[in-house]
Amino acid sequence: MSVLRRKKKQKNENTEKKTILQRIQDSIKEGPKKKRKANRQILQITYIFVGMFLVLIGYIIYFVAVDSKDVITDPHNRRVQEMAKNVVRGKIISSDGNVLAQTITENGEEERDYPYGRMFAHVVGYNDKGKAGLESKCNFDLLTSNANLLSQITSSLKGEKSQGDNVYTTLSTKVQTAAYNALQGEKGAVVAMDPETGAVYAMVSKPDFRPGLVAENWEELNTDEDSLLLNRATQGLYPPGSTFKVVTALEYMREHPDDYQDFTYNCTGHTTIGTLDIQCYGGAVHGTVDLAGAIEHSCNTAFVHIAEKLDKDKLASLAGDLMFNSKIPINLQATSSRFTFNGDSGINELAQTAIGQGKTLVTPLQNAMVMCAIANDGVMMQPYLVDQVRNVDGGVIKETETEELAQPLQKGECETLKTMLKKVVASGTGTKAYSSEYTVYGKTGSAEYNDNKDSHAWFIGCAEKDGKKIVVSVLVEDGGSGGSTAAPIADKVFHSFFD
Repeated sequence: MSVLRRKKKQKNENTEKKTILQRIQDSIKEGPKKKRKANRQILQITYIFVGMFLVLIGYIIYFVAVDSKDVITDPHNRRVQEMAKNVVRGKIISSDGNVLAQTITENGEEERDYPYGRMFAHVVGYNDKGKAGLESKCNFDLLTSNANLLSQITSSLKGEKSQGDNVYTTLSTKVQTAAYNALQGEKGAVVAMDPETGAVYAMVSKPDFRPGLVAENWEELNTDEDSLLLNRATQGLYPPGSTFKVVTALEYMREHPDDYQDFTYNCTGHTTIGTLDIQCYGGAVHGTVDLAGAIEHSCNTAFVHIAEKLDKDKLASLAGDLMFNSKIPINLQATSSRFTFNGDSGINELAQTAIGQGKTLVTPLQNAMVMCAIANDGVMMQPYLVDQVRNVDGGVIKETETEELAQPLQKGECETLKTMLKKVVASGTGTKAYSSEYTVYGKTGSAEYNDNKDSHAWFIGCAEKDGKKIVVSVLVEDGGSGGSTAAPIADKVFHSFFD
């Protein structure tokens, strides 16, 4: 029995040794596999962390380039509020050297002063009960002092504040005064620009307010039914009326390059399209007109029949190229225009859209940008209001560089449109903007805004002389005819610029 037990024990030991040996061999074989698997897991984790790091870096870059400006200028930013304890708010100055806003200190108390009162109310803004206009957008610059170091040390030792930097704008007091006085007694807006650079010469919105008395009149300003604080130039939305016919005509020219000059239509004063009865403004009968004549006399019936020949998607695409539905970048709060027309729209909406009615809504700034593109050979420049930021000693801290925003038109198209729009001013609906002293071209508009067929008055146009250009967009609420109400306002602004 003992021999059998020893043999059995030895057999078990040999089996166990083989099992251990096999495990070792298997382990040696599986080692590289496990190592490769571990390496893959490490690489995956590494890729995830690298990806997260790149996303973080991308966000930081985006924040610095885009969002940081809004954070810095936010009036609720505590850092900026702290800066006001050590810095006297800088001045806002016009392009011709006039002070538009400044801080006056009397008996140790600081007061923000606006020498031109209401005239620049919406564009310059206010600095009480929050901020608006350039006072808001340039808040950080105005509360930053880049005065020379010795001056800052001296002020600090005396327990005095340092002087903040000054903002030099593109605004012209001469042009602004003309626009403000011309719009007197009306509700609406005027925008005047240099189409070649994007510099804004004037921006008026009415009704207005006294920026130095915002705190005292705060309740009234926020409850008045006329929306006194609203900058109608950049935030007011209106149907474009016949000013949109410039876009419709351009699309027709593009789709009919060989025969658009052969277009003719016999206007009898009204027509039916879809379920709509379309009439020309005031029931006018224009007779036989070509495309240029339809623009010259702003013939509604001709344009709804032009629209029937258009590709809906292409018209919508052109509007998009002209910045409809896009927020126009400017140093102010601005509202995007609204253009809902597309390839699925019906014939009724097509007809309404073609003559600037229906659901389309634009700001006076948007309409100015369309005319700027035409005046600047198809190039749309980014509009701007701040030319330079300088320290108290006059040293330039920042300077705006002109920037191309889009190029929606070709130079040849612009020349053709200019020729047509010159007729509008010379012998059509816009004669009250005509001058023998300089070249003028533009388009009037009468945009119905209710069922009673009451109309807002529009004029968009450009004046040129000796290489200088100025684009003006005028909107008068409930002004009726653009030719009789808005065109004369543009004429006064043109004259102020060239005088």
